[in-house]
Amino acid sequence: MQTILESSKSERKKLIKNIEKHLRNYSNYKIASANLHKQLEFISDNKQLKQIPAGHVTLHIPDNESLALLQSEFCQLQIVIETIDRSLTELTDIEQKFIQTRYFNKWSIEKSAMHIGYSDKALFVIRNQVMDKLLLSLGSVALM
Repeated sequence: MQTILESSKSERKKLIKNIEKHLRNYSNYKIASANLHKQLEFISDNKQLKQIPAGHVTLHIPDNESLALLQSEFCQLQIVIETIDRSLTELTDIEQKFIQTRYFNKWSIEKSAMHIGYSDKALFVIRNQVMDKLLLSLGSVALM
């Protein structure tokens, strides 16, 4: 089995694209996780209810299979969020600023460079350093 470090150039490119996709969607993942958590809380609090009395809106409580799917989705999101959070703590301040501006804020390289105070060219070097680190620290998240 090939490790991430031993990946071919094309495989490495695919992994980096996946990492960038996860970084761009990080805020959406956090919102989705919070929403799922609220849904699961509501279901847990109202499990004994099947319907509100006649004439009112029907309350749909998911069956066990649907509930298991919601819980699974919530757990997967939590793993991705926590893995990204842990990985970011290992980056330098400049690397974290790069991630914040480029991926979380979805700014262009030019705008990110201006904000951070580096040239576009220097930011590409920082990007490559960040991706090398994240390829290792995000591990399986890069494969998702």
